[in-house]
Amino acid sequence: MNCEKITIKNSILIGDDSNLIKGKHVIISGDKIEKIADGKREEGRIIDADGAFLIPGLMNLHVHINRRNVSRGTGTFRMGAPAIELLPDGERMLYAVRNAWYELINQGITTMRDLCSVGRTANHLKEAINNGIIRGPRLIVCGMGIAATGGHETHRYKGAVEVDGPDEVMKATRNEIRLGADFIKVMSSGGIGGMPEREHPNWAELSEEEIAAAVFAAHTHKKEVTVHAMGIEPVLAALHAGVDGIEHGTMLNEEALDIMKRRDVYYVPTASGITAVANKEATQGSAELAATIRGLVVNPQRESIKKAKARGILIGAGSDTLGSVLNELLIFEECGFTRKECLDTATCNAAKILHLEDKLGYVREGYIADLVLVDGNPLEDLRNLSNVRKVFKGGNEVTLEWLMNLQ
Repeated sequence: MNCEKITIKNSILIGDDSNLIKGKHVIISGDKIEKIADGKREEGRIIDADGAFLIPGLMNLHVHINRRNVSRGTGTFRMGAPAIELLPDGERMLYAVRNAWYELINQGITTMRDLCSVGRTANHLKEAINNGIIRGPRLIVCGMGIAATGGHETHRYKGAVEVDGPDEVMKATRNEIRLGADFIKVMSSGGIGGMPEREHPNWAELSEEEIAAAVFAAHTHKKEVTVHAMGIEPVLAALHAGVDGIEHGTMLNEEALDIMKRRDVYYVPTASGITAVANKEATQGSAELAATIRGLVVNPQRESIKKAKARGILIGAGSDTLGSVLNELLIFEECGFTRKECLDTATCNAAKILHLEDKLGYVREGYIADLVLVDGNPLEDLRNLSNVRKVFKGGNEVTLEWLMNLQ
């Protein structure tokens, strides 16, 4: 915890109704926002924002921490992801640390939700951060995914435990919880990473009974279940089984939307990541595969996002491997979201999905001081979110010295 008191002055805040709030000083004490005061009050170290916008720390709800660096390269997913995931544990951890630091410092991502990592790297990194060995973003982890034999995340590397039948699913679920999972991820469908040889996004890879077994085992331990589900058949199987969230959801129909709305099932599309897979295939890999992905997944998903927004489904921002939070928000804008609604998907909506809405996602008194100063109004142009000037995590100004925590 930070014991230093900090006053951030001359910043511009964005109100809940998109109004701009000027002339306030944000006073941080410990890891919390103690006071949002008028411009006369200053305490502790003074940071002059000089007209920058002070927003909540951003949240990326769908990462694979080991391989996020692949998004910054030019190669295809099929080549880049296995190159990282097949490395020895120690080397993968180095990539994971660098990726976590990169997004925290350069993109203002103060919370990251890992949706499975080979070797459960994210679990170990979370423990290291929580124990102060190093510092970094807040990590929410699932350990490894749970997939059918030969299912998604088992083809090119082992990002998931392979199971068959409800009993094996329950055992795997309980084991991930034992090993520190904050939530459970189940692979309901095939994906695009193993296309065209090994998987297809419309394949239903686990039965409704198997998914229900994961839900039972997780819910009895007060943990939620989200699913990798693309095509409508695996989406419906997961929804009928009682899952809490849908990742990707590329072909949502009215039945799926009805269930999601009735049961408050959240939706993390990762449209930027899926789009980037197709784009990189088009330029660096197979133009034919790129066209297939666009037709099967990218284009239908845009319509699913529009339908989900119209129905009032809770939507959160996630990048997956190749995307970014900024690009995700830009896609949401293309789908008819206001810029404030786009920003909400990475702040207050994301906090609600994580059940942290009473602690994170807002610049409010009493909330944890995860904050980002950006130059330029993101409500005028979302790309201003890339103009990160300073980042605060838990009341601490994020610097390389703070991250390394050398003692």
